[in-house]
Amino acid sequence: MNTYKFANLPSNSSVDFGVTALISVWFLVAAGAILTDPASIYTHRAPALQAKAAPATLVAIAPEARLTIHVVGRRSAPL
Repeated sequence: MNTYKFANLPSNSSVDFGVTALISVWFLVAAGAILTDPASIYTHRAPALQAKAAPATLVAIAPEARLTIHVVGRRSAPL
């Protein structure tokens, strides 16, 4: 390990602790700011738009049924 010692500090571990504590506080403040941020009108869907969406069609499938999907496509350019 490095033998450098910070001036006016008892040990390098106190510097490590200080940096770790500072970064932890920074992330706690950032998390608090994110959680207390008011909702934006641009990121929420209006309830009227959700009601206009087409209803999903439910199909009953037996649990023992096996479904295989084959996707077939053409290449636009030869290799």
